[in-house]
Amino acid sequence: KVNYIGKPTAVIDLPVNLYQATQLMDYFCEKSLPFFGTYQDAMTQVGQNRRTLFHSRMSFALNAKIISPKFVVTRALNAYRRSNGKVSLSQIEGFIRQILGWREFCRLVYWKYMPDYKEQNYFQSSGKIPDYFWTGETKMKCVKEAISQSLEHSYAHHIQRLMITGNFLLLSGTNPKDVDNWYLGIYADAIEWVQLPNTRGMSQFADGGVMATKPYVSSGNYINKMSDYCSNCHYNVKEKVSDRSCPFNSLYWNFLDDNRPMLNGNYRLMMPYKTWGKFSESDRKKIKDRAHHLKNHIETI
Repeated sequence: KVNYIGKPTAVIDLPVNLYQATQLMDYFCEKSLPFFGTYQDAMTQVGQNRRTLFHSRMSFALNAKIISPKFVVTRALNAYRRSNGKVSLSQIEGFIRQILGWREFCRLVYWKYMPDYKEQNYFQSSGKIPDYFWTGETKMKCVKEAISQSLEHSYAHHIQRLMITGNFLLLSGTNPKDVDNWYLGIYADAIEWVQLPNTRGMSQFADGGVMATKPYVSSGNYINKMSDYCSNCHYNVKEKVSDRSCPFNSLYWNFLDDNRPMLNGNYRLMMPYKTWGKFSESDRKKIKDRAHHLKNHIETI
């Protein structure tokens, strides 16, 4: 835990000046950087008091221009060089790639494609964002945890945003404008130039592939592998069509089937489509019926 001199006034516990940002960065370099690359995509329950895991929480300070990307990258590199092997190449590479690579790529996309980029809706999704995205009151454990943490701390790391909330909203057919508004309203680090490419582009694939080479969607299996959310969920991550089956499972396969004309040529989706083709016609119908039921009763999931 960072010992601030003068605690931030915001309840989100993020640095609000250069001194606090430097303190937090030094803490990250010493305690978290040695494990960042290995566990950057892992997720855990808020109740375990490990919501930030090995993430730096520097995005707010960076996006609010409290601290510069050059300072953060240099600080991390110096820590890597002084570590005598404690920080491996894969750990430092994973961190610097997020800042020097992805963050700057987002900046390029925003300035190159705006203002038309803000109107992109590749799948013509028109659904309303569920009300529980403002309360966290859902039986889906992973969604409940990610939303509750976001509402309470104005923070969630990139996989929680991409593969839990973003994944679910794409699979359920939510209007990307609603998705943009939710992310902008919830997260302290959500400045439009960096939020919009990540949300409308990578998360919702609404730009048709400008940001990413495939939609970032998954069934519950991915979430189960990358988190401890599924262990005590109301839904069964192993089931696809029962009343207690994980909603991500049927929604995932239904999404691929519904959007096949737009995605069939995507080489990164060849294996999922081959797997879908191996299901019996009866099983495919049951999966799609379950998905349609969930989408028609989205507020009760």
